Amino acid sequence: MHPVVARPALSTGEIHIWTASITDDDNVTANLFPILSQDERATATQFAFDRDRTRYIQAHGIVRRILADYSGIDAAALTFTHNHHGKPHLAGKPNGQNLQFSISHSDSCCLIAVRLDQPIGVDIEKVRDRPQAAEIAQRYFTADEARLIRSLKGELQRNAYFDLWTHKEAVVKALGIGLAGNLHRIAFDLNPIQGLRLVAWDSDPSIGRTWSIFRLDPAPGYVGAVASVHPVRSLTLKSWNPTVPD
Repeated sequence: MHPVVARPALSTGEIHIWTASITDDDNVTANLFPILSQDERATATQFAFDRDRTRYIQAHGIVRRILADYSGIDAAALTFTHNHHGKPHLAGKPNGQNLQFSISHSDSCCLIAVRLDQPIGVDIEKVRDRPQAAEIAQRYFTADEARLIRSLKGELQRNAYFDLWTHKEAVVKALGIGLAGNLHRIAFDLNPIQGLRLVAWDSDPSIGRTWSIFRLDPAPGYVGAVASVHPVRSLTLKSWNPTVPD
C-alpha cells in the first residue's frame, strides 16, 4: 500500500520536487523492502549498520513509489539503468514518457526531482559545522569561490559553503558526470543580495544562458538545489508521506 494522493500530471517544462523523511519506523522499511529489485535487496543486506540499511531501503523504495505514480507502472516492476558514472535512469520509456529524475539524501531528509524529457539534478545537505570548509573549497571549487570561502567566517562561511556545494553538485548530477573531478569546472558568482548565479563551465559563459539552478529550503536545517536546462515553466514542491498498512 502507498499514498493515494491526487497528483497533477507532469507537463513539459514543469519540475516537481518531492521531500521525504527517512524514519526509524521499522514498518515503513518493511513495507518498502519488497518492491526493491533483487540487486537492491542484496545491496541493502551488505550495510554493516542498521541506520545505513534503513536509509538505503527507504530512499530507493520512495523513489520507486513516486516514479510509479508518474509512469503508471507498478513500483516493483520498474527497472533502471546506470551510465558509466553511476547516474540512474528508468529503462525505456514507461507509457511513452521520457521521465527524468534525480535523488539525493542527507541524514534523515530525502529529495527526489522529476521532470519530463530534460536532464535534471538535485542535491540536499544537512547544514552543520564544517571546520574544513576552506580546505575543501580550495580542493574542489574554483579559485574565486575558494577565495570567497576563505574570506568569510563562522555562519557566513558555513552557509556560503553549503550553498555552493549543493548548487555545484546539482549541476554535475544533471550532467550525469562524476562529482569530485568536475566541481571545479563549474563557476558560480555569489551575490550577497541576489544569491548564486551560474557563470561558466570550463570558462565558457554560455552555460549560464541555457541552464537554470534553483535554491531549495526543503526542511529546517537543510539546504538544497535543483538544476535543469531552460525552459522551466514552474517548480512545485511536494511532500511524500508513507501509508503503512495496519
